Parts: sequence; C-alpha cells; structure tokens
Amino acid sequence: MNKMKIAIVSGVLALSLGAGFAYAAMSADDAIKARKTCMKAGNGGIMGVAVPVMKGEKPFDAAALKAAFENLDKACANIGEAFAKGTESGTEKTGALPAIWTDAEGWKSANDAWVAAATKLRAATDEASFKGAFPAFGAACKGCHEKFRAAQ
Repeated sequence: MNKMKIAIVSGVLALSLGAGFAYAAMSADDAIKARKTCMKAGNGGIMGVAVPVMKGEKPFDAAALKAAFENLDKACANIGEAFAKGTESGTEKTGALPAIWTDAEGWKSANDAWVAAATKLRAATDEASFKGAFPAFGAACKGCHEKFRAAQ
C-alpha cells in the first residue's frame, strides 16, 4: 500500500481497536474469507516476490514488488472490517486466534510494526534497499503469526 493507504488501513484498525471493535458489518464467514484473501493473496504475494530475491534465486524487480503491493492494496481493502468484533469465528475455518480480539493493545502493536515495515519495503527502489528492508517485514509477519495465528 502506498503511505496514504497504509495510514488509512492502520487508522481503521486503530479505530476499531480503540472503540473495542466496531460491530461486525460483514458476516463472520465473509470476514474470515476476507482475512484469508488478504493474507494469502496480499501478504503471500509479497512473499512470493521477496523470498526468491532474498535467497538469491531471482534479481530484485521493482515492478514486481510494486505489483505485489498493489495486489495487497486490493486484497486487503476491507481488512479493518474483517477483524471487527463478532467476526472471530464462523462456519468457515480460521487460523485467527482469540488474542486478536482479547489483546487489543498487542494486536495494535503488531499491526503498527507491520505497517512500518511494509512502508519501508514498499519504498525499496533497488536490491540493496530491498534487502535492507525485508528482514523487518518478515519479522513483523512472524510476530503476528506467533501470537495471533494458529498453526495451520
């Protein structure tokens, strides 16, 4: 996401957290599907571009990174709503742990770390800046997965 979109998504999450989570406007199953789309298509797409570069299997490609972030913008457009109170579980299987809704401060902190890391990674213009920014992005993803996502 560009800085404005990241700020908006972060703000939506912060507002929903600060208000004790807004009432869910989408069904729990729709929210779970939206979260999965965001994580797999959005974040997974970024990892699909990034990991081969970090392993030295592919050269850095600024256009591919930009396209991956644009896909994340689309895939995660309603992410604040997808984590609203009342979307914790449904009939759709979810890896989201209850800590997302019971540890609002921890969830906000993890989100803030991800937003900061994503902003720096998105700004990468060459292999050196990309490789300098990616470890923090990977750590931010791992931080959420360790505390807020069940092993799949």
